[in-house]
Amino acid sequence: MDALEKRLIICILLTIPIIILWVIESPIENQSILFLSSIIYFYGGYPLFKGSIKELKDKTIELMSLATITVTIAYIYSVITIIEGEMTIIPLELAIIINIILFGRWLETSLTKNITEPIRKPIKSIPSKAHLIKNGKIKKIPTQTIKPGDLILVKKGETIPADGIIIKGSTIIQPITRKPIKKNTGETVTATSINIKSPIAIEVTRVGGKSFISQIIKLLTRKEKTQRQKSADKIASILIIITITVAIITFIYWKKMPLALEHALSVLIVASPHTIRLAAPITILISAIILAKNGIIIKNKNSYENAPKIDAIAFNKTGTITSGEFKVTDIISIDDEMEEGDIINYAAAIESKSQHPIAKGIREVAKDPLPVKKTDPIPGKGITGYVGDSKVQVINYKHLNDLGFQIEKPEILEMMNQGKTVAFVVINDELKGCIGLSDTIKSGARKAIRILKDRGIKCIMLTGENKRVAERVAEEIGLDDYHAELTAEEKSEKIKKMQEEGLKVAMISHADDTPALKQADIGIAIATDPNINIENADIILTKNNPLDVLSILELATATHNKIRENLAWALIYNTITIPLATGILYTQGININPPTGAALMILSTIILILNSKTLQNT
Repeated sequence: MDALEKRLIICILLTIPIIILWVIESPIENQSILFLSSIIYFYGGYPLFKGSIKELKDKTIELMSLATITVTIAYIYSVITIIEGEMTIIPLELAIIINIILFGRWLETSLTKNITEPIRKPIKSIPSKAHLIKNGKIKKIPTQTIKPGDLILVKKGETIPADGIIIKGSTIIQPITRKPIKKNTGETVTATSINIKSPIAIEVTRVGGKSFISQIIKLLTRKEKTQRQKSADKIASILIIITITVAIITFIYWKKMPLALEHALSVLIVASPHTIRLAAPITILISAIILAKNGIIIKNKNSYENAPKIDAIAFNKTGTITSGEFKVTDIISIDDEMEEGDIINYAAAIESKSQHPIAKGIREVAKDPLPVKKTDPIPGKGITGYVGDSKVQVINYKHLNDLGFQIEKPEILEMMNQGKTVAFVVINDELKGCIGLSDTIKSGARKAIRILKDRGIKCIMLTGENKRVAERVAEEIGLDDYHAELTAEEKSEKIKKMQEEGLKVAMISHADDTPALKQADIGIAIATDPNINIENADIILTKNNPLDVLSILELATATHNKIRENLAWALIYNTITIPLATGILYTQGININPPTGAALMILSTIILILNSKTLQNT
């Protein structure tokens, strides 16, 4: 039982005697009701007072402030009338109002917890004990004592207790945001994933609040206001001013006590600016959790407002449209003194720490990779570094031309004509050879492009690949346009040009395309490892599925429509209930008293939350 639930039960138990005393007209009725209502006011009203203080600190007046004003006025009036020997229904209404508000807060909290439970639940599955490998021996230790650098054994069927890198073994794991996936030595695994095939030894990299799943939860539950929410807040603030003004006018109009006070209190308590403020954030939270469960992480909540407006999507090629699982098909040496094995070993050394798909393909075939001193990426062009005293560059065709090299060897030209990706190896400013790699169109890419085009969205490819490769891919999947041999900055310029033509553009690429992701109206980054801290990314894809972009657009549109429904409900509710609370139809027997007003106010919020939850059926 949580604190709010306990407080609610105690207040209900204290309210029962007030009702009994009101009915039986006891000689000690006044003193007893004053005593009990005082306890309910101070004890039951504490969450309201605490909430209103926070609102004042935030320089806002919201639900808690209006509720506090209402119950405080009611309590002061009750004290005065009881001391003067009079008895009105106000003390009983005060107790009922506080009970209703506490119940509403408890129910709202429970519903919100229920919404976030799917993403929080996996953390509870982390075992309390872990198998620590130390000095060749295995020892069980409390999971909370694990620290980065520890070696942990994860047996078949166990939940991985921390983020880490596999240092021994291979297996199949079940992450919470993806389908089962094969993992080999050197690859990353994340806490809460289930090891479903073979034992593995991992070196811990992140624990506790720094783990991938913990970062996702923090990201989803953090407070970030979209432009629409900021507009809704302004409307709610205006409503509060109107409500207080109407309550004062109502009090003056009715004059006679306690009727005037009852109507004024009804106005204050029935108003629900909270529904207006809650219309967007609760819907966005539900939508973000739906996407997170499917491996799509929303970093910038304004993406929900921008996504339905997208006119064009710019795709990077490698790992976005194509599988990104490069296989080396050719190794050509141009230097008679260097063998093909030397070419691949030098390249693998420079690519040893890169997460680019081409780098992975090169590393897979290197038998004796050399130790590397230092590496630096050349954005959109390749990578450079030192192996011993030798400067080594692994670069694309365009950068090779920029350096003044000409390709005349027939075998290399034939590879390029076949549409293969060619990585050139330059050592100490001399071209030594090249590596040919093949890539395949990703399953789902053609379908995604076809559906997007049917919806009137222009599909363009921006790639650093050579024109022959880009042309082959563009024709094969039916793109509207393509631009090849681009650097990251040039991709950004292409997006800017499209925006100047009036298009709203989304960019889907990897983290190394930071300028393009930043320039786009929505930057969608593909995570090559468990990382949500990709600079300038609004959305992160952990599954790398082309169809995910359709899921984003569809759910963003559904979220947009659901927010509009919620706002419409909030405005209709307040437009109807506030005038009724003034007593405008009191002579016709239609009236909203303070307890009824409190119940309606809570009900309006619950209806909004339940309506938002229907998004889960989308």
